[in-house]
Amino acid sequence: MYHPLLEKQAQKHLGTKALESGEYEQFLKAVNESYVNFERDKELSEHAFSLSETEYADVNTKLREEINQRKRTVIKLIDTIRSIEKEEDFKELNDQNLEEIIDYLKVQIEKRRQAEIEMTLAKEVAEKAAMARSEFLSMMSHEIRTPLNAVVGFTYLLLQGKYLPEQDEQLHLLKFSAENLLALINDILDFNKIESGKVQLEKTSYNLPKLINQVKNTNFTKAQDNGNVIRVMFDTQIPNIVIGDPLRLGQIINNLVSNAVKFTHNGIVIIEAMLLKQTNDTAQIQFTVKDNGIGIAPENQQRIFEIFTQASESTTRQYGGSGLGLAICNGLLEIMHSRMTLESTPGKGSAFSFIVDMGYSQHAEEISITGNKDTVTDPDLTGTKVLLVEDNHVNILVATTFLERWNTKVETAENGRLAIEKIKANQYHIVLMDLHMPEMNGYEACKEIMKMKPKLPIVALTASAMLNIRDKAFDVGMVDYVTKPFEPNELYEKIRKNRLPLSSPL
Repeated sequence: MYHPLLEKQAQKHLGTKALESGEYEQFLKAVNESYVNFERDKELSEHAFSLSETEYADVNTKLREEINQRKRTVIKLIDTIRSIEKEEDFKELNDQNLEEIIDYLKVQIEKRRQAEIEMTLAKEVAEKAAMARSEFLSMMSHEIRTPLNAVVGFTYLLLQGKYLPEQDEQLHLLKFSAENLLALINDILDFNKIESGKVQLEKTSYNLPKLINQVKNTNFTKAQDNGNVIRVMFDTQIPNIVIGDPLRLGQIINNLVSNAVKFTHNGIVIIEAMLLKQTNDTAQIQFTVKDNGIGIAPENQQRIFEIFTQASESTTRQYGGSGLGLAICNGLLEIMHSRMTLESTPGKGSAFSFIVDMGYSQHAEEISITGNKDTVTDPDLTGTKVLLVEDNHVNILVATTFLERWNTKVETAENGRLAIEKIKANQYHIVLMDLHMPEMNGYEACKEIMKMKPKLPIVALTASAMLNIRDKAFDVGMVDYVTKPFEPNELYEKIRKNRLPLSSPL
């Protein structure tokens, strides 16, 4: 069989007889092979062309995708640069020049790296400054409290003793001034604690109506001096025993009441507690302190919550005060996830309010809240042997005078090393230990005493009120803490509560 086209041409030009004779057979075979080879080459060429066209289309598709991806990448790069660059400093970039864009981005990355280095250095400087401030406050607190301890202590002693009638006003003014100075120091330390995030709220059960009445009683005398009356309006639906931090809540309410009493004359101050919402274990309570005093102008209502700021200079001159109280209240309320609101009209009075969510339980037991700060009536610690470890002679005189009046047997040591020697040779019911002393401080002495007599109670007696110092005192084994200048009844209660039983053999 020949190629169909060759078969057709041979029939046409040679005829059937010629083909059947075989005369042209070799020739036709050679031509037929050429036809077959041509057809094969044609098929191969067509197949090759078909493959090339497909590959070309694939390459084109990939190329278009790469171009689109490049455009998207360039747009993202430019958007990224715009987001990190200030609008006024942003340089318009050629989106066709990828090299220019990358170079510009490198510059921006280097700028940010330098900024991060500067921020890290600034943070380190700020942390060092905060530490220095904390150490400065601790040192100044100690240095101011040490002489103030003598002023407060001897004032209490003079008021307890016999004095001329004309000296009564002078002694009470001295007591008032010393307490104001101490309050200022405490405010500064409190604000420092809040700013440094070192205030931790307690969760204890306490009697809320009793707390509010204590605030009322604390401000009673000052209210009377200004011709004011303090009233309490307590929602009877509020659970009496609540769970929270009585010290900090009392501090906020007391500050508001103290301000209301100070800025009101011949008027009325109302402490109000209202239940807003209640669940099985939570009560949402709104506290409000109202007065009909001088009021605050609208333009000054925001300023009074700023540190060291009062409504006006005339207010500061006339009424005094550090301007720290409301800033401290705001800081404490922020920790409680609350905030202060104010409604006030000049000449008609003010109303400060805040809302607190408080836990409660029908089975919660009431704990004792802060006691009265006045001198204890008829205190008696007869039979108690006390070792007072103190290096300041004035503080020794103040403390021993009170201790002897309470009928204790008191001995003294001027540093930790002498205290250890006395404890080795004698028996005591309790040790009052100053923390900062020459030769051996209170921390070191306490560690050594605990090795010898681990059950001997040691109470820190120090002029520093910083939290880290208090924690450090407890860490070395001290059982309690009294800050100088001490309240006589606080020192009395700490001794009575912590001393070894008088019946136990020493």
